[in-house]
Amino acid sequence: MPGKLVSRMSKRKCFTLSEVDTIKAASQNLHEKKIGCMPILDKNDNVIGIISERDLSQFIYTERFNLNLPVTKIMSKNLVTCDLNTSVTELMDLMTDKKIRHILIIEDKKLLGIVSIGDVVNHLISKIKEENE
Repeated sequence: MPGKLVSRMSKRKCFTLSEVDTIKAASQNLHEKKIGCMPILDKNDNVIGIISERDLSQFIYTERFNLNLPVTKIMSKNLVTCDLNTSVTELMDLMTDKKIRHILIIEDKKLLGIVSIGDVVNHLISKIKEENE
């Protein structure tokens, strides 16, 4: 059934950052919430980017250690999104083709949630277990 996983993930709490939050705040939030990325919202709650552990790693690697910079300086702006009708196969294809681990769920320009590679793997494991029972 297309969109079953995406629909379920859209009901889960989605943590976000504001465009004025700092890199330090992003790092702290990712660490405390034990998540791999957070969408960045503008003052009108529009998604303008996403910041991930990979973005932070690249920032540290290039030795630009100004933790007070806004997240907009290092966020990824090329958003990969899906909607509530996206299938698990489409998610896997997108993640593989784009070499990413998170896809934003957006419907009518509104952020509903995030699907991670872990969500996809857990979904597939559950399906296999069901079939084996």
